[in-house]
Amino acid sequence: MASLAAALAIQLYRGRLPVTVDAPEPAIAADLPDPLPELPLSVIDAPISYDLGPAVAALEAAVPRAIGDIAKQIQAGNNTRAHFAFAASRSPFRVNIDGLTIRISSIVEYEGRGWYRPFIGPTVSAACGTSGVPRPRLRVTLVSSARLTSDWRLRTKTRIAELAPMTADARDKCRITAFRFDITNRLTNAVKGLVQQQLSTLDKNIGRLDTQHRFETWWNTMQRPIRLSDSIWFTINPRSARLGSVTRDSGKVIANLRLGAAPRIVTGLRPADSTLLSAIPPLQFGGVEEEGLHVPLEATFTYPVATSLVRKALVGRSIDVTRRRIRIDDARLLGIGGGRVALGVSFSGAVNGTVYLLGTPRLDTLTRQVHVPDLEYDVGSARLLVRGVEWVRDVNVRDFLRKQARIPDAEALGRLRVLAEKGMNRELAPGVLLVARIDATRALGVHATTTELRVRALATGEARLAISKAPTVPPRR
Repeated sequence: MASLAAALAIQLYRGRLPVTVDAPEPAIAADLPDPLPELPLSVIDAPISYDLGPAVAALEAAVPRAIGDIAKQIQAGNNTRAHFAFAASRSPFRVNIDGLTIRISSIVEYEGRGWYRPFIGPTVSAACGTSGVPRPRLRVTLVSSARLTSDWRLRTKTRIAELAPMTADARDKCRITAFRFDITNRLTNAVKGLVQQQLSTLDKNIGRLDTQHRFETWWNTMQRPIRLSDSIWFTINPRSARLGSVTRDSGKVIANLRLGAAPRIVTGLRPADSTLLSAIPPLQFGGVEEEGLHVPLEATFTYPVATSLVRKALVGRSIDVTRRRIRIDDARLLGIGGGRVALGVSFSGAVNGTVYLLGTPRLDTLTRQVHVPDLEYDVGSARLLVRGVEWVRDVNVRDFLRKQARIPDAEALGRLRVLAEKGMNRELAPGVLLVARIDATRALGVHATTTELRVRALATGEARLAISKAPTVPPRR
């Protein structure tokens, strides 16, 4: 019996008789925190175009085209013996824009009449600009300064920048020659007072405009998930808003907003609006240093899916070690927590059974594949690989498994990139269009949990909101 046992031991040592090795599964540990790096906020340009047509129309309505009454006498200051009357009409306003400063000009033509009651004798009167005589002219220029406040409200302050005779010629003066009475300045001040009253009304009307509600509506719209495909969602996650430069283009004021956002692509059920919605933040002012769009892409592989990919790379392959051959019959990948995975390999040939190797998955940025470069035998497997089968622990076997057990990620992340770019180019609301372009993707890494592998990449590009419907000025009450 002793000689037979010795012969069997020799045969085992030489690998002529198969050995069965069934290692236990590795123990499961707790998952590590997700190591996704903190990314800079993406910048989404949002130029808002304000059509000044409604504003000018409101001003046209606020300031009458004709003012005064040539038959209504007005006392000339403290002189109870002198009175005057006037009637004026203006030309349509001409608009010039410089940022949020709007200069509005017009020409006012008027006619005047003066009355004087001397101490003795009847009242005498004279006129200017009547009976076919060219009417005197005034040049009036209004300046309206508009601004957005930190609480997203539109405020304007309109003032008269100029109201004076158009020229120094006699035609543009109203001098009542019959009694040497020049009422040009008096008429100018009267016109100024009437116009000033209407400008105050205009600013109050613009102040009634609820721009805050409009901006809040856009903000809430941007926070809702965008469906890219089945169980794949894109969220913009706006965080801040800053007003930069103000420009003009073809009669429109362009307020260049820049939104700070943390866009994400998530998988699974549609994210609940309650987890995404937040109140619109105060509007900030000035430039921002951040540039471009940064969208993290995440391709998730459940372990059954990852196992099927590993099997394609391993099952059916044979390994020769010290004149012994083993064949890989099956392979299985499972998460064991702590950011690590276990690779279970079932052999046949010189050895039968299953062993487990452990390691931390990494992303090969050159081949765009997930691999486990530090695979080592689990303690439970290592204890069984002794007494004639320690050759299975040969470094060639381990290195073969390290090299071949790979999961390609390029296809999954490439599909996400196409879906992201397609999904981001859409109308978010009437008059609000999201336009985006992804220029490149860069691998970030891979994170293993007990349930799945998460492969990360960063897509970079540009995004902007094309907002064509800005708030309009309400009509005059």
